[in-house]
Amino acid sequence: MSNTNSSDAAVALFAGGASILFIIFWILYAIILIAVVTILIISMWKLFVKAGKPGWASIVPIYNFWVICEMVFNNNIMWFIFIFIPFLNFVSMIAMMIGMAKTFGKGTGFAILTIFFYIVTFPILAFGKATYDPTKKIC
Repeated sequence: MSNTNSSDAAVALFAGGASILFIIFWILYAIILIAVVTILIISMWKLFVKAGKPGWASIVPIYNFWVICEMVFNNNIMWFIFIFIPFLNFVSMIAMMIGMAKTFGKGTGFAILTIFFYIVTFPILAFGKATYDPTKKIC
């Protein structure tokens, strides 16, 4: 019987330790997620202001896509509609990222980086020396 009790205690100890590690992991994950989202919100706000748009528009769902379409596309209604069509929404989002980089004076390499790493490139555009140029809209 003492073997059973000691193995039960070991299992309980392991489960308790694993539970604590699991909780710590999720707390750290939540903190990092909140930090990244906060940085993106602040960056988008700043980008909208640089483009002469109201900063609050960056936090309003759906309307923020409309404003981005105004910022980066010549034919913004078509690209805005594409956002709601499956598969075309991917094309539209990629075009938005490229357009965002181009209208803020960055080249093709930066535009490609923006597609995959907008979490890094948006703060660079927002807090760097990039300026909005509406003559460089795409499509």
